[in-house]
Amino acid sequence: MTAIVTKKSVTNPQSKLYIITFNLQITDGMVVIDQDFTCEFRTGENVTTKINEVKEKMQAVIDSYKASKVIF
Repeated sequence: MTAIVTKKSVTNPQSKLYIITFNLQITDGMVVIDQDFTCEFRTGENVTTKINEVKEKMQAVIDSYKASKVIF
């Protein structure tokens, strides 16, 4: 199983507000997950906290896939 995370886009809809979109692609012989995750970041916020939030969301999707794989 291989995970590839790419930065898809960064938008700035308001002053000091950025919407960052990442794409998670998981391959397990073929693409089994191809999902976007967004994160709102305001100037002055802790970057590490925001990165960890996105990583936790991605890990939840990966864990769900692994759990379903065990069932079948």
